[in-house]
Amino acid sequence: MKKILLLAFIAIISINNNYAQLPNGSVAPDFNLVDLNGQSHNLYSILDQGYTVFIDFSAIWCGPCWSYHTSGALEDLYMNHGPAGYPNVSANTTDDVMVFFVEGQQGTLAELNGGAGSQGDWVTGTPYPIIPTYSGTNSTQVTSDYEIGYWPTVYMICADRIVTETGAIQSPYSAVNCPAPASYDSDARTFNYTGETLTCEGDLTPEIMIQNYGLSPLSSLIIDVSVNGSTVSSTPWSGTLSTYATENITLPTLTSLTNSDAVSITASLPNGVVDPNPSNNTAVSFYVTMATQNTDTEVTVQIVSDAYGSETTWNIKKSTGQTVASGGPYNDLTAAGTTTQPAVIVTLDANECHTFTIYDSYGDGINTPQYGAGSFTVTDASGTVLASGGEFDDVDSDAWKTGTTGGPASVDNISSNLLIYPNPVKNVLTINGIYNSLEIYDIYGKLVLSSNNSQAINVSSLADGIYSVNIKTNNGITIKKIIITK
Repeated sequence: MKKILLLAFIAIISINNNYAQLPNGSVAPDFNLVDLNGQSHNLYSILDQGYTVFIDFSAIWCGPCWSYHTSGALEDLYMNHGPAGYPNVSANTTDDVMVFFVEGQQGTLAELNGGAGSQGDWVTGTPYPIIPTYSGTNSTQVTSDYEIGYWPTVYMICADRIVTETGAIQSPYSAVNCPAPASYDSDARTFNYTGETLTCEGDLTPEIMIQNYGLSPLSSLIIDVSVNGSTVSSTPWSGTLSTYATENITLPTLTSLTNSDAVSITASLPNGVVDPNPSNNTAVSFYVTMATQNTDTEVTVQIVSDAYGSETTWNIKKSTGQTVASGGPYNDLTAAGTTTQPAVIVTLDANECHTFTIYDSYGDGINTPQYGAGSFTVTDASGTVLASGGEFDDVDSDAWKTGTTGGPASVDNISSNLLIYPNPVKNVLTINGIYNSLEIYDIYGKLVLSSNNSQAINVSSLADGIYSVNIKTNNGITIKKIIITK
């Protein structure tokens, strides 16, 4: 569990995994699940009947989950708006909502009934279906499919299969603002563009998700891509999509793009006819961002982590996908705040596109009011900022292309001028070169040894293992790995 340490009153408890929440606007994964009464439920079948589905993903040990469960919010939602004729649903129901409770961490039947280890009796008085995931019933695959990162997570799924995380709100019915159901025979829909917009050398391959919003199966479509108002490609698509089914389509690569070029993607002629509902045919236009060009080959990565440094990792990759540098995770703090991590200096290949990507496994970035104003910067030797930020969700990235040379002559390339040996080392580590100080950290990020400009470092007191040696000079810090073996 994490983030509960800083705010005792917080309304969510996280689980320790690499999931971020399923982004709003995602297509809901289908499921076939069996409730405690042995009744099977297929999500898409329910959606196809026009119902809006609410799913409460909770865990039997989770206090905030219990508070929401016993608040009556979902009970009221189900009884007054659930499917007509279903158990416990009012005769005066609006008949447009379905509700599920998914216990997502394999809580046993005894625990669901209030046994030891549980917050209480989750079953008695609950009018809507309870979906268990303990052995012999359903698996926790549904938890993985919905990328549950904390409990409780409450999703709303409209009939068009699109997900919105509502959170544990007290009036969930007020959140229902779903689009009108499909009503035309042939109607194609596109979604907001979520593909790449950053290009290093002017090339970009767009992708678009289409949906059949018609009553008849969608078998053909034309997808046009325009740049600055001029059509540059027209791609015919064919296949078979049932109502509300979706497909991701990769479109022809755009070339010779420049910064701020406006790209728009439009679908037309579903099943060979004029689309009767053109309002949902154009993905939101996006503007191309050109990567910084001809940068120095030496770059410095500076991370200021928030209170949850263990959630933060980063890497730099070449255009081939090869990782050339990486960092994190870092140590956590016991209170809100930030930690300036040792700067990392990396020498990159010349004339090569590179992408810096930073990840937050919790999905709230590293700059938040609750946990600290963290940040990241990547600069080259001349001081050009290649990447910066801190406010993001689960991932942020920037790209650049190196030039033919390294940094200015006045910049000391400490990675080249400092020699560190032997490696592996048993007793004494030798540092050959000019530096101010060094610190040695174990694999958990704990400082285990430090020294001021000595060329002979006695490491005999350290246990066997892999360590990071952070060497500080007048120009920054470089990090080298050593292995200690006795």
